[in-house]
Amino acid sequence: MKKIGFSVLGLVVVAAIYYFTSGSEQLTLQIKQQIASKVATLKTQGFTVEKKTSDNKEHFILSFDEPTKIAKFLNTQGAQLTPNDVASLKGLKVGVDVSYLADAYSAASFDIYPIALPNMKITKNDKKTLQKIQSMIDKKTFLLHVDVNKLGTGFQGYMKDINEILVGELTVNLKMTALKFNGDIKDDRLTAITQTLKNLSIKDNNNEINMQLNHLKSHYATTGDTPYDYTTDYTIEEMLMMLKDAFALRINNMSISSNSNVKNHLASVNAQTEITSILFTQAKKTTLFETFILDMRAENFDIQAIKKLETIDPNNEKELLATFQKLISKGVRFEIPNFSIKNITFKNQKLEGFKLTSSFDIDKSLDLSSLKNNPMSMLGKLDANLRLVLSNQLFGLLAQQPQAMLAMMLFHPKDVNGQKVYKLELKDGSLTVNDKKAM
Repeated sequence: MKKIGFSVLGLVVVAAIYYFTSGSEQLTLQIKQQIASKVATLKTQGFTVEKKTSDNKEHFILSFDEPTKIAKFLNTQGAQLTPNDVASLKGLKVGVDVSYLADAYSAASFDIYPIALPNMKITKNDKKTLQKIQSMIDKKTFLLHVDVNKLGTGFQGYMKDINEILVGELTVNLKMTALKFNGDIKDDRLTAITQTLKNLSIKDNNNEINMQLNHLKSHYATTGDTPYDYTTDYTIEEMLMMLKDAFALRINNMSISSNSNVKNHLASVNAQTEITSILFTQAKKTTLFETFILDMRAENFDIQAIKKLETIDPNNEKELLATFQKLISKGVRFEIPNFSIKNITFKNQKLEGFKLTSSFDIDKSLDLSSLKNNPMSMLGKLDANLRLVLSNQLFGLLAQQPQAMLAMMLFHPKDVNGQKVYKLELKDGSLTVNDKKAM
């Protein structure tokens, strides 16, 4: 979620341009010297750069030639990317128009837009759509404007509104309205960015598809010296996904916040999600969830292993296994302090919901290579606790489902304050359910 609000393309391009201008001063000549220096650096970091100059403007073409090198470089500038994020952009060409001292705020202003699509395999069905996308590229439909302040410490900008018709198997209307952003630069790094988006929608003329994202706001900020020290926050007023005669999903008032930090070469992350309501309709049956909360934590992951996982060949099983072994080499902990839904409406019946809390600790002595021959050997290296509290109403509904009946016959819940409670504990290879040994 932390990349929502910008496509990977937008993030990569904007990060590169921010880097161009860090530390620029007011005089045009000095700014040009700064940019020339940054362009020279980009040429050694996976980009090919062409330059054209007019009287008061400069035009650059950035070609994405070496995605792995580009991702590594942009991460040093605070862009938060993996090689996989950038891999699909190989062959992409982006135009950058630069003007100087355009207004009282700006030392330099940039118009950034794609001019050639990435390398890709094209089928016959793709040709018409790609031709339309190329025509949109030719008229600079996907254009970001960025202004960097005269001290080189901040920036602001927007993406041009989009209202286009894409003709393929379906005729689709693509709209995007009021995407704006601003942020901070410090010591040649992107340290904070705030984004707002009024609306993004994809609809077809026959109302077969309807996808909406309304009133998004996000904020990202670095909090330390590594790319893994950061905080992010997102709020979305409404999300809608509808496929006619299949399903409809509407999410209202969603907020997501997360933070990550590194201490003693070990990374930890916390994430909290809260949603006012989730409405799901399928086959004319509607289910409503109210006050959805999910809090998660993960601790003690080896930071060097995380970095390696971002670049490793996924087909190299031996190297993957060794990296995962290093990842948990200090012992790791997963925790869900709160996963709950306050109310559930099902078949026009409103029920009180549930709350689950859990924790899992994996001992550092776990040998991952042994699991292939003996998966059960993991049990002795795992401590786990889980507590599930169900309303009597919800328990009664679940008890009517064939999938749940057997489990409920084997493991009886405790009655606590008018609710049904299950408590599971796994320790030293032994599992207990409500304090009774299960295995």
